[in-house]
Amino acid sequence: MTTTVLTPAPLKDLIDNVKYYSHDFWETVGDNRVSRLPLLNSGPWHVLTLTAFYLYFVKIYGPQLMKNRQPMNLKWIMLVHNISLVLVNGLGFIVAIYGTRYFKLTFRCDKFDPSSSNLEDQILFYLGYTYYITKFVDFLDTVYFVLRKKNTHITRLHVFHHSIMPIMCYIFFKFSVYTNNGFIPMINAFVHTIMYTYYALAMFESMQPFLWWKKYITQMQLVQFVLVFLHSTYFLFDKSCDCPKPLVFLQTAHSILFFAMFYSFYLGTYKKEQRLKNLKLDAKLDTNLDKTKLDSKVKKPKNLIDAQIKKLD
Repeated sequence: MTTTVLTPAPLKDLIDNVKYYSHDFWETVGDNRVSRLPLLNSGPWHVLTLTAFYLYFVKIYGPQLMKNRQPMNLKWIMLVHNISLVLVNGLGFIVAIYGTRYFKLTFRCDKFDPSSSNLEDQILFYLGYTYYITKFVDFLDTVYFVLRKKNTHITRLHVFHHSIMPIMCYIFFKFSVYTNNGFIPMINAFVHTIMYTYYALAMFESMQPFLWWKKYITQMQLVQFVLVFLHSTYFLFDKSCDCPKPLVFLQTAHSILFFAMFYSFYLGTYKKEQRLKNLKLDAKLDTNLDKTKLDSKVKKPKNLIDAQIKKLD
């Protein structure tokens, strides 16, 4: 005779709720057509876990690991990393330009079918997925800073930006597969192509005199956030667009937040550099002025002596 163990109703409800919100919710309310791909199946727990490991390494474990060690020489690893991201972002941007009819599709609110057998649709879908994966690859930027002991480069903006992007991509893949969402990855891919080109060139000492355009990368990023704000605001008030409005609002808020953070970084970095240059120039002018005054004081007694000599003559 077998006995059946009955689970108390409150405990069963709890187990059912945990199962629903940890898995079922993301596959029923979310789009399960994208679940066939790694890092998009089930809930966002794998994304959050990878992000947590990233934060733990760059904020705690990494600095402790390198505390009594010499900075690592990662020049060639970083060069391959940067060139790879230039190619991925650059080629992805070019293909997306043609695939979206020169951004035309990103200004329409059409529901996109990730399971479509159409070749063009599949290319665009996998381009979006590749963009999503690059957000995890971008974690390595900070890891390199840690291993090279470039701690001043690990700013709040840098860490926050890298931490938030994977989860943002996951959310939009799961809950808002619409053509208008292709706008941000395309603009961002273009900016990242320029940015990683700069990083690759900066690996060579001989290129330093030609890298005067660094600050313009930040300016491009600021323009990017303005464009994203205008694009998302348009769809926020477009009543004919049935994509989830809370997520469109999230895009809008995201663009405002990052514009403020990047603008603060811009002022704190490049304007500060300009002030330092001005101070050095003023100091140089003051030094030259003091030298001129000193020379005039030295010459003055000599002139007086010459005048006295003439009187005696």
